[in-house]
Amino acid sequence: MKKIILLFFIFSGMLFSQDIEVKLFSKLFTTLFNKKTVFVYTENKKYQNLQSIFLVNVKDCKKADIVLGISKKCKTKPHFLLDYYNYKKDKNAIGAFYWRKGRPQLRLRKKMILKYHLYISPEFEDYLE
Repeated sequence: MKKIILLFFIFSGMLFSQDIEVKLFSKLFTTLFNKKTVFVYTENKKYQNLQSIFLVNVKDCKKADIVLGISKKCKTKPHFLLDYYNYKKDKNAIGAFYWRKGRPQLRLRKKMILKYHLYISPEFEDYLE
């Protein structure tokens, strides 16, 4: 019985964290692109089935507005990374979302956001570097 309860809490915690990520991606990407629906390309299996009315997964990066994670195929599209160390290495990424010590972290690179002519709303200005 204890194992079942423990598994329930672990599973619900994982769902909660993914729900936070999807809400953040939806709000951030629709704001940056100033669109109601944003087309997202990702090679990361965890994010290939994002469930949101504001984000649409595409299988071809040419149809995408943004690339979520690292992709060698789509070098001309803005990249939003999912790891702090990749974000520090890749100076062309517009931002990153990752977890550190159990807390969500968001970083946005102003220079790259301006390069791609994206919109920065006041609610995300605190995350610019």
